[in-house]
Amino acid sequence: MGIFRNIANRNPVKTFYLTVSGSVASARGGVPNRVIRRVWPPLLMVFFLVNIACTTLSDSGFAPSGENDEALPADFVSESFIRHHLEVLAHDTLEGRGTGQPGSQKSADYIHDFYSSFDKSMDFELIRQPFTLEGRFWDSVTYTVYYTEEEDTVLVSVSELEKDSEASFYPVLGGSGLLDAPVVFAGFDPSADGFSVSGNGDHDMQNAWVMVFEGDYDETAQEAGEGGQPPPDRNELVRRISGHYGAIGVIFITDDQPEQWRQTVVSMSRQLERPMALGKPGMRFRGAARSVGNAVAVDSELAMKILGFSDREQLDSLHSAWKKPEENPDPMVTGFRLRNDPVINARTFTEENIITVIPGRDEELKEEIIVISAHYDHMGLGEPDHRNDIVYNGADDNASGSAVLMQIAEAFRKAAEYGSYPSRTLVFLHTAAEEWGLYGSRFYVQNPVHPLDDIAASVNIDMVGYVDNEYAETDDTDYIYVIGAGMMSSLLEEVLNRSNRESVELNLDEKYNSTRHPSGLYRRSDQWAFGERNIPFVFFFSGLHDYYHTPSDTADRISWSLLAKRAELITEFVWRLSNSEERPESDRRELGSPPAHSR
Repeated sequence: MGIFRNIANRNPVKTFYLTVSGSVASARGGVPNRVIRRVWPPLLMVFFLVNIACTTLSDSGFAPSGENDEALPADFVSESFIRHHLEVLAHDTLEGRGTGQPGSQKSADYIHDFYSSFDKSMDFELIRQPFTLEGRFWDSVTYTVYYTEEEDTVLVSVSELEKDSEASFYPVLGGSGLLDAPVVFAGFDPSADGFSVSGNGDHDMQNAWVMVFEGDYDETAQEAGEGGQPPPDRNELVRRISGHYGAIGVIFITDDQPEQWRQTVVSMSRQLERPMALGKPGMRFRGAARSVGNAVAVDSELAMKILGFSDREQLDSLHSAWKKPEENPDPMVTGFRLRNDPVINARTFTEENIITVIPGRDEELKEEIIVISAHYDHMGLGEPDHRNDIVYNGADDNASGSAVLMQIAEAFRKAAEYGSYPSRTLVFLHTAAEEWGLYGSRFYVQNPVHPLDDIAASVNIDMVGYVDNEYAETDDTDYIYVIGAGMMSSLLEEVLNRSNRESVELNLDEKYNSTRHPSGLYRRSDQWAFGERNIPFVFFFSGLHDYYHTPSDTADRISWSLLAKRAELITEFVWRLSNSEERPESDRRELGSPPAHSR
């Protein structure tokens, strides 16, 4: 049941968008930033054309099925609509929507432009709510390689990595502090099962940079079932080398040819945009998630100099010799040192909550507010994975919730055209900076559009697009985790259960619905900014998975039909709650000690 039921694949404008999307996405991880910038302006124009085309087509794609041409918001929930906006928000060109990074502003503009199309004659209100944060950011990293022999020091190489620049190294993990240590070569992973360097060399790797070849990975063979092996996990490898041998960091020798290296290092330089720490101006900063260790990648040309080789054949021979050694070899002390020297400065920046208000039509109940929220930020550009992908797209976290929130607002807008209005006032709140500590939602609560006492309930949508690891092993995946509701308010529970029975009949799983659950999920998303003020809330969530907070959280993994069902349930729930004769009360308050952080 949806607006685009009969026209989903016949829109030539949307087909063009998907063609552009596919061509850009196919370059994931290896596309230089200059290519991203070249694609972005025309892509924006395509987005706008798609919005116009979708609005026009939707006018003829729905016929009310109720009596007297009655149409309810849930009638307008469309898988196509949700998919389109989710794919835009999770696209590489929005660069992971990272707080303090350019992708965040692009996302805010996109969401704002969507709501700008709403008919102002219907008293809809659109608000940009800016707030200021401060972060510590990499400006540059200088990599110095030098050779020491007795009292003599010979400078070998100095290169400075800045955004969109070339250098002989780029960061892989950590590296935000000054690190100066000798370089010791150890082949591949010296701590791997079945192979290790000679125990005689353990002490050589302590407090040193351990240089290793990147592991071989034949993706084509693996996909074809021909025995290709997955790459070693970089995080795990660095953790083992740092922990087992006490190394200061790991240097990965890449197999990139010169032109490929130049493209890769320029692309990798864009991760310098990510904040190292963040907070309110003048307040204590919250640091980024701690890396398991320090690691950099080195240009193979410089690696050959460090290893004393004059051509590539010698490096390839060493690669082969260490890949299948006859006995455990000793690590090679090179005599070289690497100095990793980052420049990190603080700066303030602005983030924005995007807010749309649909006023209620009941003379008394319109003074009561229901806030429906979803954060649009994610991790942005970050540490590269084994594919050198630095874009943390956040399709599930939380392009899924953002697209569903847009769908609910659109459904209420369309229903209003047929004369169906909410009794209570609805506030659609797209929050920023949730990942760093609920900054957007807490700013809203401190600066509400309406008096805080008038907020009757908070409905939060965060990560609703996947099937989690637990349900993936079952035959029945029609579920949604519900957190809050009956934990705080018997009326919220009653309205939710009735909404579910009379719509999609999902399994309303309350696994996480307790203050005693070790995950503490009831306080780890934007609903908690309201819950800690004793405002009843419901948090919809589909669970954790292996792609959480990685570059692999991409739109191709979304369970589209299930996402549409979840959106229909939430839309029906908001409709019934907005028209309930009673206001939800916190009559089952079960709250633990308040935390300060998001996930």
